[in-house]
Amino acid sequence: MRRVLRAIRYVILIFFLFFFLFPIYWMIITAFKTSDKWFTWPPTFIPWPLTLDSFVGAGEVYKTASLREVTPYLINSFGISLITSILTIILATLTAYSISRFGTGGMNFLSWILSMRMLPPIAVGVPIYVVFYQLGILNTWLALILVYTVFTSSFGVWVLVAFFNDIPRELDEAAYIDGCTPFQAFMRVILPISLPGIVAVFVLSFTLSWGEFLLALLLTYDKAAQTLPVFIGRYITGFQIAWGPIAATGLVAMLPVTILTFIALRYLITGLTMGAVRG
Repeated sequence: MRRVLRAIRYVILIFFLFFFLFPIYWMIITAFKTSDKWFTWPPTFIPWPLTLDSFVGAGEVYKTASLREVTPYLINSFGISLITSILTIILATLTAYSISRFGTGGMNFLSWILSMRMLPPIAVGVPIYVVFYQLGILNTWLALILVYTVFTSSFGVWVLVAFFNDIPRELDEAAYIDGCTPFQAFMRVILPISLPGIVAVFVLSFTLSWGEFLLALLLTYDKAAQTLPVFIGRYITGFQIAWGPIAATGLVAMLPVTILTFIALRYLITGLTMGAVRG
């Protein structure tokens, strides 16, 4: 009976691995396919010969679709995501600690903060566009950083409140006895212990900012501030869909987040699970 159950577990595991990993495999092979094999039926699962045309923009089909101009958009995505994540850490950490230790605003305040993350971006897109137009900050890093920070900070506060609630209050009290102010107790005692939760919020904020498309499309219009997801959308035109360059740019877009996630994996697991179990 145990062997049967183990076999069922392996079958389920293999199914889910295939379900989640096959799209990545398909994107990788499409990036190296020649253009005549993008639409072949039956599809080619092991393409040959391999080509770098989708990366360098060779041939007629690639005239408006290549990675040669991706650098400004890559820099924009990285810079905006990094600054947003740093601001999110600062705001979310201080806010979450205040709510957890001093009950600032009560549970209604925490629920209101969390509701900011539940708000669909399209619902606030047009009002934000009008306000930013009047302020003269459309098509700037500042516009995207401000909007992204609002959405990522609300999620960060929610994660860190649960994390701080699991840290014994006796540590704060011991710091007070040693002469620390509440801020000193936070910086010297609580903050180092909270590193897994902070790293988890940083990675999640970076990922959310990195992959956001709608607001970046609405608030920017050229390479001065447009991000990588918007750049990828250029490959879909009324004349063709350049699947090769889409896949090639997708690989470029996927690498930074994947590397960051693997580096911070240990902290992510701890940060997201701490506070989830009671008793």
